[in-house]
Amino acid sequence: MREYDEIAEWFAATRSPDVGVPDLTAFAETLPPHARALDLGCGDGVPVTQTLLRAGLAVTALDSSPAMGERFRANLPGVPVRCARIQDARFARGAFEAVVAWGVLFHLSEADQAAVIQNVSEWLRPEGRFLFTSGDVRGTTESEMNGVAFRYVSLGAVGYRDALAHAGMRMVRHYADAWQNDVYVAAKVASPD
Repeated sequence: MREYDEIAEWFAATRSPDVGVPDLTAFAETLPPHARALDLGCGDGVPVTQTLLRAGLAVTALDSSPAMGERFRANLPGVPVRCARIQDARFARGAFEAVVAWGVLFHLSEADQAAVIQNVSEWLRPEGRFLFTSGDVRGTTESEMNGVAFRYVSLGAVGYRDALAHAGMRMVRHYADAWQNDVYVAAKVASPD
C-alpha cells in the first residue's frame, strides 16, 4: 500500500514492539515444530515476523509496501520477503501450516477479503491455522495515521465466520486482545480420506 510507504519511518518508530506478541506466541504453540508460516502484510517484520521466528517457525513474508520491505530486510536479513499486493499473491497449494495477517486484511474491500481468505485456505495444509485481525462489526471506517488517510473494512464476526466456512475453514476462536484488536483464529478443515 502506498500509504504505508508514506508512514514507514513513523510507523517503525511508534509501533509498540509488544502488540500481538502474546497472541502470536500462543498461536505458534498450536503448530508443529518448525512449521512453515506465511506472514501477510509483514510490514517491517517487528514484532509479528520476529515473534514467529523466535517461536521456531520457518517464515515467508509478503508486503505491498516497498519501503516496509526494505525495513523488513534490514531488520530480518535472510528471511524471504516478497513485495506484492496480498490480492495478487500466489503460493503453492498446501505450502504452509500457518498464515498470519495481523493488521492488514481490513485494508481490503469486502470482495478482496473474501478472495484472500479463499487463497489462504488453498495455501494451507489440511488442519493448518489462520490468524488475522479485523473488526467485529460489519462496516467501513476511515481514520488517519501520522496524517495519512486509511480506510478500514470489516466483514464483522458473522461475515468472517461465513467467509471462512465458504473457504473450507472453521472459526476456532474470536476474541479481543490486550490492545483491543479483534483476533480471529481459524483452522482448515481436514480433507476426508
